[in-house]
Amino acid sequence: MTDMQPTAVAAPIHLPPGSPSSAGFFNDLNALKLSLEDSGLAGATEVVNLIPVRKPLKHEYFRIRPGDENCFTTMIYEDRETREHYFVAPAVIPLLRSVADLSVVSLVQFITKQGVLGIFPLKLATDSTARSGWYDTAMAAAELAKKSWVRMKADMALGGYRVYRAEGDLGEPEWPETPFNELLDTAFRDRVIMDENHPVFNKLRGRI
Repeated sequence: MTDMQPTAVAAPIHLPPGSPSSAGFFNDLNALKLSLEDSGLAGATEVVNLIPVRKPLKHEYFRIRPGDENCFTTMIYEDRETREHYFVAPAVIPLLRSVADLSVVSLVQFITKQGVLGIFPLKLATDSTARSGWYDTAMAAAELAKKSWVRMKADMALGGYRVYRAEGDLGEPEWPETPFNELLDTAFRDRVIMDENHPVFNKLRGRI
């Protein structure tokens, strides 16, 4: 009989003292709002532990939570390698723009039929990014999803998303009572670029 070796247990990971945190960053959304001049918008008018920031998957029927209090227009940086989205603090926008492409988006709440809550970064046309079929069809899907269960599937030949409405009665979504700013706090945990010492800056400037 061979001796059973004890299973190794990974040590817990602890952040070093003094590590920057974005907790509470979204407490005052008014202080984070972009002016039309900053965003370059073209003709524009005005407790969950894990919330993905992404568009709904092609097989997911989803709903969008209506109401101006449930959406927020801002700028984000998308890492093309990791596919992660980073919230960019207004004060850092000029610095980050000099080394990376940023997107103006409307952050909206979505929930899937399976109950997955997420933040959908809907890209908006700006002075430097013209309207496209992808932007328009994604926005149309989001508008329809405020009242109906829909899913969207990319069609490269079409140059946009095909949108499908659910044929059955899937009932109404159960939205959390958590305020939107707290949902954003969770969604962008550790992914808020507040100064030029952020790892994203270090990566883009070749420091690491």
